[in-house]
Amino acid sequence: MTESLVKEVFAKKGHDICQKCILMDGPFGVSINTNGLCNFCEDPTFETPTWKKTIISNSLRIEKREEWRNLVKYWKKEFGTERHCCVLGFSGGKDSTALLDTFVNEYHLKPFLVTVNVGFMTNVAKNNIKQALSKMGLEDDHIFIEDSFQTFTKLYKYFLSEFKPKSDEKCVSLSICHTCTDLIHTALVKEAMKRDLNYVVVGFSPDQIARYFYETFPKDTLEDGLPHPKAHIDNLDEDDLRWYLSSDTPLEKIPRVLYPYHVIDYDQSEIIQRIESKALIEIGKGDPVLTNCHVVMTGMMYDLYRFGGVSYSFQYAELVRQHEDPENWKQERKSWLRTMVRVAKGLLNGQLSKEGINMVLDRIGKSRQELISSIQQQVDQDPNKEQILRNIGLLRKGRLK
Repeated sequence: MTESLVKEVFAKKGHDICQKCILMDGPFGVSINTNGLCNFCEDPTFETPTWKKTIISNSLRIEKREEWRNLVKYWKKEFGTERHCCVLGFSGGKDSTALLDTFVNEYHLKPFLVTVNVGFMTNVAKNNIKQALSKMGLEDDHIFIEDSFQTFTKLYKYFLSEFKPKSDEKCVSLSICHTCTDLIHTALVKEAMKRDLNYVVVGFSPDQIARYFYETFPKDTLEDGLPHPKAHIDNLDEDDLRWYLSSDTPLEKIPRVLYPYHVIDYDQSEIIQRIESKALIEIGKGDPVLTNCHVVMTGMMYDLYRFGGVSYSFQYAELVRQHEDPENWKQERKSWLRTMVRVAKGLLNGQLSKEGINMVLDRIGKSRQELISSIQQQVDQDPNKEQILRNIGLLRKGRLK
């Protein structure tokens, strides 16, 4: 039988999702083999334009964990509790809030907190920030960067209007997220340079290792901080360019950017329980679905209609794979599968982040129907149209096997 026929037969008789993680058969260049495993579970070195699994050896993780511990000791000796030891990116999500709690109450250190409001931050995230700062008495150790709003808006308009990916190209939400993250981190880096601080700390969770593990080195920070993507540069004016680094920025002036959750203990349930019990956020407000920015949700909606899958399932799948204990793995897989289906249903029925998505689309001059119609034109020309529509139907019904 031809490869296409084998795939067609298997699609009818096999599994819709990987039996080890939760990735679906079809979207974003992923397929399920006859053993019920996705490409990533079958071969950890597998890559697609949307995702690649970064393999971290246990020895490297131990080495970087020790490096982090030594850095914390250095900070405690040099800065104590009164002087700022670093810039900490503070989004109001569970991870950055828990990391702030760890700095203050476990390490007894004082980071300088920077929140970059891209213009579409959820009210839940804003309220989380306000509550945590008030509870910990850190209002004077925090700034909101908000006047970069128009620069971010231009970036989102490019990806949602001009960038039209084929089904074998990088998805929209992660393209937005990676490029937006570069710009946010550049704002953190520039603030650290302004305050003569040599470290920027970001609360990336252990699954966020597709690009960097534990640290972004100055050379990469500079590259990420230059205006991009290339097709978008002509949309920028002089006011926009002030939020980027210039190519002649000395590498020795660029602070180290670190992701401690890649090496220290991370348990999502413990994190949420801890920050809720300390009243750093309201109970039930640590759900990442509630704190994800509106632009991410808009990009996820785009990808769902365009590719027939939930783009953040790659990160959910990484969290599932990290559990070796069978019972923990089973519970995590069930939990993240439920989350994936809940997100898909909410986006398809127009109820999840409805107001936020409409706000994003209004700012870039598109209606929801105009966006979906534009995506449908792309799907109609896609050779994978049948499977895309089939997977959308499966997610809409929540019937995955």
